[in-house]
Amino acid sequence: MKKFVWGVISVLIGTVLVAAVGVGFNSQQYQPPGGVEVAKSLGTVTINGKTVPHVQLSFNTYPSAAGAVPPSANLTTSSSSGSPRISGTISPGQLVHPGGNPTWPAYGPGTLYQVPQGALVTVKWIQYDSGGVVNNPYFAAVHGTVGNVETVNGKVATGVDANNMAHTFTLRAEPGVDPGYLVSVPSPVSKLGDNAVNGQGGQVVQFSFIAGNKGSYTWNCEFPCGLSIAGFGAVMSSYGYMSGYLNVV
Repeated sequence: MKKFVWGVISVLIGTVLVAAVGVGFNSQQYQPPGGVEVAKSLGTVTINGKTVPHVQLSFNTYPSAAGAVPPSANLTTSSSSGSPRISGTISPGQLVHPGGNPTWPAYGPGTLYQVPQGALVTVKWIQYDSGGVVNNPYFAAVHGTVGNVETVNGKVATGVDANNMAHTFTLRAEPGVDPGYLVSVPSPVSKLGDNAVNGQGGQVVQFSFIAGNKGSYTWNCEFPCGLSIAGFGAVMSSYGYMSGYLNVV
């Protein structure tokens, strides 16, 4: 009987500890200053005889998470049609990432996005950071976009120089959501390296992809701009700087 009682007590203690750890992790969950960016509606478009929503997402990459947002990157809480675009406003000089390590590079103004199922998603990405040689040249090529292409400053490209690369936007579905789904787009280094200021020196990368099944998708950068572990430690392994989520609804 005593063994049974102590067994029950042990299970209860274990449950409490697991719950406490869960609460602790939840309290530390990254929340970008700009909240969730809801894709801006651009109307509809016909693809392969099917009419689907056409939406736009916008984000940037910065050499520093501290006050790196140029004035041109300000986003407001609604589009001209009144529909929500982003739940917050980022101002020049405001942290892109609210956590520590403000010298780390970061995506911004946010890293949490929302798009409709089956929509054509057009992304405008301005890249202000430096870079170098990517570990795996696979990620220097475009995968999964419409036509497997991107445009860099208006010029169509199937990828970037693997020796002169900055970051990638690599999107995957979480297990069971959309098996095999992959979108991966590379960006070149900025024209001014780490010296981009006030919206100058950015590389404008644009691409479109078809949103998959409803559910949660994770995205991350595949360029090793961190420390140790083949360059994938530090900033690369800290959620919210070089990674985020896309929710398909």
